[in-house]
Amino acid sequence: MTHEPHGARDDAEGNRRGVSVMLATTTLFATMDALTKHVATLYSAPQILWIRYMIFAAYGLAVTLRRRGRWVLQSNAPLLQITRGLLLAGEILMFIVAFRHLPLADIQAISGAGPLITTALSVPILKETVGLRRWGAIGVGLVGLLIIIRPGFAEFEPLLLLPLVGIVIYALYQVLTRVAARYDDPDTTVLYTGLVGLAAMTLIGPFFWETPDARGWGLMVAIGLLGLGGHACLIKALVLAPASVLQPLNYTMMVWAVLFGYLFYDDLPDIPTVIGAAIIVASGLYTFHRERVRAEEP
Repeated sequence: MTHEPHGARDDAEGNRRGVSVMLATTTLFATMDALTKHVATLYSAPQILWIRYMIFAAYGLAVTLRRRGRWVLQSNAPLLQITRGLLLAGEILMFIVAFRHLPLADIQAISGAGPLITTALSVPILKETVGLRRWGAIGVGLVGLLIIIRPGFAEFEPLLLLPLVGIVIYALYQVLTRVAARYDDPDTTVLYTGLVGLAAMTLIGPFFWETPDARGWGLMVAIGLLGLGGHACLIKALVLAPASVLQPLNYTMMVWAVLFGYLFYDDLPDIPTVIGAAIIVASGLYTFHRERVRAEEP
């Protein structure tokens, strides 16, 4: 639920500080995911997400209204902003359900293909040019996905399609966020993301509501605060260093997923998942490298 700030410094000191903050970001998000996996066995996905959006929207309103006033609520592309918000809410719901049923490492391995799908979608939607090398990396990354999911084999797990569909939806959300940047201020975009998600969850949340006990409230509020802290760190990291420096660090989420999955849920990825994840990471890193090279070309 963030918008990538512009104007980050590309210098050694800024990069070092940005990398440190980005590592804190991935730690917070990985902790949130591990906690969500547990809470999803106790409460429904819409209820968990409803409380997350309450926290995010309250913070977003307080910060943006103080900074920009009520004019921040005016959008030049409201339908686009609503579409973005609904896509993100749907994507998060899919992942919460996936966390309930699947190992953390499997989900993060599939999520690693997200940047590749975002690059592919930027061609028809943003009219960006993607060279043969990056298309090749996207193709190789998709092979990694097939190795993890294993369609047509006895080991095929249909629930793995949940994070797969989720990353496609999130990639579309990211591309539309870049479109929204042409029309609205980043504060407006962030605020609409929170308010649209809150409105959507307010419509469906009551149908899945189960009154939590004190521990349940504490766990769900903790999930919301971890997510809020992660997004705040992400925004700070992007102010300190360029996205091209920070994006590869997202793959440290896989390390945390394996560690937390083993420590708290006694899960370890099997060999095909490790191989597929390695292929996806290599493809993603190469894509980031080519994007950086292309951005530096005169």
